[in-house]
Amino acid sequence: MITNAKSIGATLISKVAQKYQQEGYAVVIEPKPSDLPFDLGTYRPDLLVKKSDKEGYIVEVKNSAHRIPVDRYREIAETVSSYKGWRFLLITGEDALLEHPDKKDHLLSWEQILLRKEQGERLLALGEMEGAFSSLWVTLEALLRNQAEQLSIPIERFPSLSLIKHLYSQGELSIAQFDTAMALFEVRNRFAHGYQTPELA
Repeated sequence: MITNAKSIGATLISKVAQKYQQEGYAVVIEPKPSDLPFDLGTYRPDLLVKKSDKEGYIVEVKNSAHRIPVDRYREIAETVSSYKGWRFLLITGEDALLEHPDKKDHLLSWEQILLRKEQGERLLALGEMEGAFSSLWVTLEALLRNQAEQLSIPIERFPSLSLIKHLYSQGELSIAQFDTAMALFEVRNRFAHGYQTPELA
């Protein structure tokens, strides 16, 4: 079982490395301390992804977003981000953005988030509840992902449910905010999968 898990992990690491290489990055799998651009103590990442000698990503790859020690990775993310041009990425097998490794090209900007919010409010004013919910859900999720990135919590690529739970566990959501987000997530799931959503009627 452990061997199988290691094999799955190695396959995922290889897949992520290939995606970066296809994007033109130089990639080192399981870099040695001497390969790294700065000292990370005892921590050894899965990938070193370089745009240049002064810019790139330190990447950790996990099969699942469950039971990840986010506190530990947050410390690493803060250390890495203290070096100009470098970012820490935590990528999981559930990562919906795995096909697009450079997250900066894919997170909505604050301006785009504001436009989505305004679009949702317009739809709400017109009584278009389903369209409004979809637009406002995208706004909420984008806000959470951007907040995680800004706070150096390397979970902005996680699936929605894991993102919400980890932000709560890191103290970035209050109990009331967490409960609201979870309730909205349940409505979003029913709506997205074709079930009745009386809340949107």
